[in-house]
Amino acid sequence: MTEEQFRRHVRQLARLRGWTLTYHTHNSRRSDPGWPDEVFGHTSTQRTLFVELKTDTGRIRPAQREWLKHLAACGLETALWRPKDLPLIVATLAPDGPRAQITDRL
Repeated sequence: MTEEQFRRHVRQLARLRGWTLTYHTHNSRRSDPGWPDEVFGHTSTQRTLFVELKTDTGRIRPAQREWLKHLAACGLETALWRPKDLPLIVATLAPDGPRAQITDRL
């Protein structure tokens, strides 16, 4: 699965679970580096989720790592998700699911 295929799959899961607000920078080549791939908003639960998506072997860049750590340190829900994390992704996207957290593998 490519990163783009994975991104579309996660967006579809999010939409099905009520995350009606979404943001994705479509042309990151002209943007400052490191901003997470996706931002999801769930209005009824008042949650906002910042997600970096990678393939199972994709590498996270230093600027991406820095942004995720910063957002998490500010108390915001952040995650680095890979296709192998699908059960966690499905659980986290549930309206009453666990808060997203970055892990030691960041």
